[in-house]
Amino acid sequence: MSFHQIAEGVGYGASALGVAMVVPQIVRTYRHRDLPGVSAMSWALTAIACYTWLLYGVRTGELPQIPGNVLMVAGSVLLVLVVPSAFGVGSRGAALLAATAAITVGAFVLPSAVIGAVGFGIALISGLPQLAISLRRRPGASAVSVLTWVLRVASQAAWLFYAIAVGDAVVAVSATFLCGSAAVVVVAELLRRPAPAAVPAPALVH
Repeated sequence: MSFHQIAEGVGYGASALGVAMVVPQIVRTYRHRDLPGVSAMSWALTAIACYTWLLYGVRTGELPQIPGNVLMVAGSVLLVLVVPSAFGVGSRGAALLAATAAITVGAFVLPSAVIGAVGFGIALISGLPQLAISLRRRPGASAVSVLTWVLRVASQAAWLFYAIAVGDAVVAVSATFLCGSAAVVVVAELLRRPAPAAVPAPALVH
């Protein structure tokens, strides 16, 4: 197996990790509907970025872009609508529809390179709202799935390896930034979680 084939395999692995990361957050959100901490804005930006990349794949005929982004859009939209937020579900849904309508029109009017750049830019900032919430929130229980953000770190680390291997400087910069910001979310969430309750030792019978 050549080094290029290894790099491609790592790229496909990065895509799979990127899709898988949404699952633990969905599960934790439904188990802990009363807990705050998840940024609806971060997941909305993720949904819009993935939808943009989905349309980019349609425009350019890059079919591997389509399946993973379809799943990511579906999972991200679900999270936007179910996590606790200051905005109602109707307002969030309307904002997403307006954004997707604008992206759809732009995708078939603007050059494909511009659409790719828009998707790249939105993806680059998608984790920042969650990062801000995780850094500012008070210590206590949170609905944020640490596993989701660990998977995001792993996915971006794999993309970084792929980018270095194939000499893609843009992806390398993006992956470095996203990997770092996701790692900070993981650390911030772990530091602010309450310590596990100690299990009392069994009483000795004399």
